[in-house]
Amino acid sequence: MSRRLVLFLILMALHGLAIAYSPEWLAPWVAATIYGPLMLLQQLNLPVFGLAASGGWAAPSFIAWAILVLFWGLIWFAVASLMARYLKKWARSG
Repeated sequence: MSRRLVLFLILMALHGLAIAYSPEWLAPWVAATIYGPLMLLQQLNLPVFGLAASGGWAAPSFIAWAILVLFWGLIWFAVASLMARYLKKWARSG
């Protein structure tokens, strides 16, 4: 497996674990990674939210979760690519 793919999978797994098991101090930041992009997409009239619970936040729809995985996947792939490039240069120089 390439270094880029390993880094990408680690970053995606960490993000998924943060969503599933976020501690209380991290919860607002994790919610921002979910609802921030979705609120922008809602402005484009995409069906990203399901029905809202009474008095609560609306849950993301299936389409929204798919869009979020693609969105964050692209971001984490770019980060992993940059990290792999610099790690390769660092390994060559030292």
